[in-house]
Amino acid sequence: MKEPEGLAFKAYEIEEMADVYFFRPLGMVVARAAKALSLTPTFVTALGALVGVAGGALLYDSRLALAGFALIVLHSILDSSDGQLARMTGQVTELGRVLDGAGGYVTHAAIYIAIISASLGRGAGPAVVLWAVLAAIANGAHAQMYDYHRSVYARVVMRRIARAPVGPAAPRGTGPGDIERAAAGVVLGAYERIQSWLAGSHRTVEASIDERSSRGIVRAEDRERYRACFYWPVRGWNLLGDNTRFYAVGVLAWLQHLDWFFAFVLLPMNAAFALLWLWQARADRRFLAGL
Repeated sequence: MKEPEGLAFKAYEIEEMADVYFFRPLGMVVARAAKALSLTPTFVTALGALVGVAGGALLYDSRLALAGFALIVLHSILDSSDGQLARMTGQVTELGRVLDGAGGYVTHAAIYIAIISASLGRGAGPAVVLWAVLAAIANGAHAQMYDYHRSVYARVVMRRIARAPVGPAAPRGTGPGDIERAAAGVVLGAYERIQSWLAGSHRTVEASIDERSSRGIVRAEDRERYRACFYWPVRGWNLLGDNTRFYAVGVLAWLQHLDWFFAFVLLPMNAAFALLWLWQARADRRFLAGL
């Protein structure tokens, strides 16, 4: 399969087909338009978050739920375009990564709040709030592992970059830019600590690759063995991405049963998470046994 031209991919070989042939191409169109209008990636991220929140809010009314789903799809297009715009204009920053993630979280929050409110309005008991909280926790864990395994695969296989060693902290300033960077560092640090806990033995895999690297470049044999061991598990983690949850919203909006959304996250998606975690752990052992 030929790689589509002109698209900015994190790792083409593990991208979801919907991203390759729908969200990324449309995101590139939006990114080019934004560049022509001199819009910043942060502006596009904020716009995407607003569209996502509006889409989530419309799910409260079953008559507007499909329109809400359409806005959530538009949010996903904008979510793709801000990163492409950042790479296109050389404005990639850690703060941008944090804001991009925040846009996804507020969209999910709007979806959850709308479904909870609609369920309570139809006479559901307070237990729906408990199911929503449990689903949100599961949602967060799914998103963490989806992002982590795809990012590590892209770094090791696509870019052949060993994990950068942690050096002395840089002196902190007091300007607006320094404060933003410090805040982004705190949020990213907490995010990565949770990822490290959930990733389990894969952190040992990362460490072994880093120790064997030469001048920060992953050895060719480690890269190929990593691809052989983890290509299919990483593609499996795609099942836990935002697209799957958004597809579920669309289907349930069409069926007028958005109240089933929390059960969808807690049952089939949690089952998929458990199976993928076990599959990943087995692949970790296979990789480490070959050292």
